[in-house]
Amino acid sequence: MQLNTKILSLSTSLVAFTSIVNADGDTAQMRNLENRVSALEQRKGASGMINPQGRPQVRNGYDVFLFGDVLVWNAHEDGLLLGVKNKGSSTNLSHAQTKTIHGKWNAGFRAGIGYNCMHDGWDYRLTWLRFNDTGRKNSSSHSGQFLFPTLVHPGEDLGPADSMTSRWRLRLNQLDLDMGREFFVSKWLTLRPHFGVRTDWVRQNLRATYKSFDDAPGVSSVKARLKDHWWGLGLEGGLDTQWGLGCGWSIFGDITGSILYGFHHITDSTQDRPSHFKFVNMKDRFRVSHPIFDLEMGLRWDNMFCDDRYHLGLQVGWEHHIYFSQNQFPFFTDDVSLGSYVANQGDLTLQGWTFSARFDF
Repeated sequence: MQLNTKILSLSTSLVAFTSIVNADGDTAQMRNLENRVSALEQRKGASGMINPQGRPQVRNGYDVFLFGDVLVWNAHEDGLLLGVKNKGSSTNLSHAQTKTIHGKWNAGFRAGIGYNCMHDGWDYRLTWLRFNDTGRKNSSSHSGQFLFPTLVHPGEDLGPADSMTSRWRLRLNQLDLDMGREFFVSKWLTLRPHFGVRTDWVRQNLRATYKSFDDAPGVSSVKARLKDHWWGLGLEGGLDTQWGLGCGWSIFGDITGSILYGFHHITDSTQDRPSHFKFVNMKDRFRVSHPIFDLEMGLRWDNMFCDDRYHLGLQVGWEHHIYFSQNQFPFFTDDVSLGSYVANQGDLTLQGWTFSARFDF
């Protein structure tokens, strides 16, 4: 009987202790919640926002801004192999060097218009980017050298050529429509997460002419023409950051990613001269999704003037853009199975300097 009484007493004590601990825990949680709410209310300040907007805000304006960029970029793409030059022998590649092609430094532009919405500090932007680039590559074989074409179908069995001329052209147009919100996360740091839609037109043309085939006396030259026109539409999103330095100066760093679903329209042809015989005349169409990655960093200066009725921003930065798996030119690989070829040879990359201006009114 005494044992049962002791067990009952111990159980009652444990229940009471647990209730006290839970009560203390609930009280601590309530105090923590009250402290967080109090901190949020203090951060709201006069603007009434938990994260005050960080965008340039003009007084008594139209809440519209215009921006434009001058692009000084160059383009490169993996897999644009035109030929292989070997020294000393036409039956091996013991002293070989590849001949590839890439773009030169060229100018382009990016322009757009934006609107600062009154709802929670959001903004909307429409941006158009246009960049064209051209690359050329010429080569010739001297005494004791042999130039093997790679854009000529191996089934033609023409052997090495004496010379090569080539040109690669790139035409890029891109439209972005996105929305975002720039806000302060500290006194000197603002973030602008954004998302929207993007569409791209990427047009590539590759031409090469190979001349004087000693192993094929009836062929004076072969002209290879390849075309890849791609259009895609998809979603994009990213994060823009601005790190304040003082006196209107700041460092910015932006990152954006997108996946576009579209289709390639590809043609490939080779024509012999003087017979005008086309050993290859092939077309291909297919749909695929391509990811795109954008990265930018630079220095920015902002200033409000005319009693804060206007805003002017100037910046200079360096950009990288990667269009993954953009090279879909076909390369034939077999002289017996004539339809054997490989594609998806590499990525298209754009990089260079950007000089920008923005005007709010």
